Amino acid sequence: MRVSDKMKQHQVLNSLNKNRSELSNLQNQASSMKRVTKPSDDPGGVSRVMQNRTDAANMSQFEKNIFLGKSVLETTESVLAQMNDVLVRAKELALQAANDTNKGVPREMMASEVEQLYGSIVEMSNRRFGDRYIFAGHKTTQPPFTKEGAYSGDDGQIQIQTIDGQFMPMNLVGSQVFLGQDLSYGGTVPREANIPKTVEDLQKYKIDQIEAEFQRDELQDSHVETRGPANVGSVQRINERDPVTDARGVNIFQTVMGLEAALRTDDKVGVQESLESLDQALTQINLARAEVGGRINQLVATGEGIQRGLVDNKAYNSQIEDADVFQVMTEINKSNQTLEATLATSQKFMSQSLLDFLR
Repeated sequence: MRVSDKMKQHQVLNSLNKNRSELSNLQNQASSMKRVTKPSDDPGGVSRVMQNRTDAANMSQFEKNIFLGKSVLETTESVLAQMNDVLVRAKELALQAANDTNKGVPREMMASEVEQLYGSIVEMSNRRFGDRYIFAGHKTTQPPFTKEGAYSGDDGQIQIQTIDGQFMPMNLVGSQVFLGQDLSYGGTVPREANIPKTVEDLQKYKIDQIEAEFQRDELQDSHVETRGPANVGSVQRINERDPVTDARGVNIFQTVMGLEAALRTDDKVGVQESLESLDQALTQINLARAEVGGRINQLVATGEGIQRGLVDNKAYNSQIEDADVFQVMTEINKSNQTLEATLATSQKFMSQSLLDFLR
């Protein structure tokens, strides 16, 4: 095949363009410190990097969910700790009033302090996190309890997603904590097992919640008090079921109101009987605190796992898309030398003119 001068020129130009393109690519890698800057650089690597970035975004959202859940649960634990102190003080007063000496303090004066304690319980049962009531179930925009201790919330547990496929309730239902309703055996606060994950599940979940609320309202309407006003709620035990409502636990509002009524009517027997209910109320609150503590520990462990996952994610992406500085600088020097050699070689040919051929 005959090699013409035009073909030589094209070959020289192609070599120069190729060398300059490689050098430009290497210089971009050196300036950006990235080996992969566009999909064509490494299609498979770019696909993995994009998936890792999606996973990192999900993990970042899970981390925010965990922070919110921890904040709500820590607020709940603080309220329960204050509740425990209030019940301990009520028990101290009941113990003091259970004998005839009373250390010289009339029972009616103790009743005034118990009345203040009852007001504190009502306030704590309506405690909020931000502008949301933490013991109202899903009805977080309205106070869950009245001054008489009537519950107007629902039994919904607000779920947060901590990782793929795993949810955690971040609230305790007021009817369980303060009224002792729907407690599992031993008085523990059960977690909701059926969590909606699809639109169909969510619709069925809402229907079930409405039906459960109707049933709860019917049970409250049919509930009949079986004791006198001085001893309201003083004999119900945590592991026994109420014959009407079929609920375990004690009604803390009725327990404290019963103690106050017994003190005001100078009912020594009623005060003595209230001690058992106060012990059960303290156990009920401590079991709720244990549940909250367990959830917080689980969220902390999950959060630490997410943080490690984010670090591993970044390290894996760095291995795929980050450039090796030493290798890039070596390649730049090599490309520079190649370009200079190409220019030096082509200079002899490109410098020739028509006069050189006429000699």
